[in-house]
Amino acid sequence: MRAKPSLEQALCIVALLGIQDREIPLHSRLVAERLDISTSYLKKIVQKLAAGGIVKTVPGRDGGIVLTKDPVKITLLDVFNAIEGTTAFVHSTGLVSKVFDLEHKDAFMETYELKDFKDTRPVANVLSVFAQAEARFRQELATLSIGDVLPTTGDQSLQLDWTKWLTR
Repeated sequence: MRAKPSLEQALCIVALLGIQDREIPLHSRLVAERLDISTSYLKKIVQKLAAGGIVKTVPGRDGGIVLTKDPVKITLLDVFNAIEGTTAFVHSTGLVSKVFDLEHKDAFMETYELKDFKDTRPVANVLSVFAQAEARFRQELATLSIGDVLPTTGDQSLQLDWTKWLTR
């Protein structure tokens, strides 16, 4: 599996917004400049994050992007799914069954006069290994929230207005 470059950018956007004062939307232009991407490309990423219920845009002169919920309630899996989707990494096309003709085991055994043919782990089961690995991958992403990876000050999450820093 290879993640899209927009996944790392989306994680940065959500992290920036996780630190951003919740009352002050972060202007899209500033985010795009900080990530060194075009505003049109940022818009595509933000649309996916919005469709995933992670961010929303606030229109107007003082508008921008804000998180829809507390960063501790947004998991890495939420961001991953918003950008990469929830479709399985590997899909069976039926090719393994066709190539190895697993549906005709009895005829296969008879053709080769096999008396003790064991296929307790047929080639077709290899695809299930990918499915299990993907499930573990997604479970791991679900254990960590954006809030878990943000910087803190003392014993509380850091919250500030990035505008001051990004426009200096």
